[in-house]
Amino acid sequence: MTSLAWADLIEYVKLARAEIDEKLSEKIKSRSDRAIIKNALSGGKRLRSILLLLAYDALGGKDRDAALEVACALELAHNASLIHDDIIDGDMERRGRPALWRRIGVANAIIQGHRIINLAFQTVLEKGVELARIFLKAWDDASTGILEEIFSGEEFSKKLYTRIVKEKTASLFAAATESAAVLAHADGKVRELMREYGETVGMAYQLADDYVDILSDRRRLNFPIFVLRQFEDMIKQFYIATKTGNLRAIIPKSLFDIRRSDIFVKEINDYITRAKELISNPAIPDSRYKSMLMEFPRYCVNSMLSGLR
Repeated sequence: MTSLAWADLIEYVKLARAEIDEKLSEKIKSRSDRAIIKNALSGGKRLRSILLLLAYDALGGKDRDAALEVACALELAHNASLIHDDIIDGDMERRGRPALWRRIGVANAIIQGHRIINLAFQTVLEKGVELARIFLKAWDDASTGILEEIFSGEEFSKKLYTRIVKEKTASLFAAATESAAVLAHADGKVRELMREYGETVGMAYQLADDYVDILSDRRRLNFPIFVLRQFEDMIKQFYIATKTGNLRAIIPKSLFDIRRSDIFVKEINDYITRAKELISNPAIPDSRYKSMLMEFPRYCVNSMLSGLR
């Protein structure tokens, strides 16, 4: 953790976050809803957008402002999804403050989330149709993950949990690194490599997020995560299970006891190792940015684990 690359990454994150925040402020300054958007963006880690910039720099991109615009679009889309997530999950707070739906109402928060998404897609579309396709796929995957989390009648397993995490969270990390490759005019092999790297980083990050929630008792996982988010979800799941005859879907499975912390630690470390293996590929040119990408998965995980200290 005291390596030169780690120290370099810490400084890079600090500067990139400031760069992204400045560009975001510039993008919304003339909007009538700028105060609401600014509030929604406040307190975010900017991990996905920072990853996009870092990957872009590692691939030798030349148009920094274009990359910064797309990074901001990704940040806007991510925060819009959080507005909707809070409504779906019934979360009362976001980043230590009342969730947006509590302050302006559910209907207004839904519409505001859509408006922020529109701004994100308008921004990325101006940079190219291929980038818009990446964003659309990521958004569709994330939406599918949310629906599966709530309504899946499939028996709970490690496979289902992994699929939900990959769709709901890792898809935006993958969009970040794949977009960076497109912006840097990388070839198809590098583009796919970067997409897989981003997805792997996202998997490690979400596992760490769930791990922290379990250890801090914010999620009581006597049943699968997607069943006991709220009591209402449990009732809904039970209703669906009885209608489909799949009552076993709401019974905990010994195949993947998600409460065991050792399983989470091993899985997190496996994804970190895999991400490092991917980015060490000779197709990615050696540079200080590549070294920082090697450290970035651990940085993401540490950003979550710091909540336990």
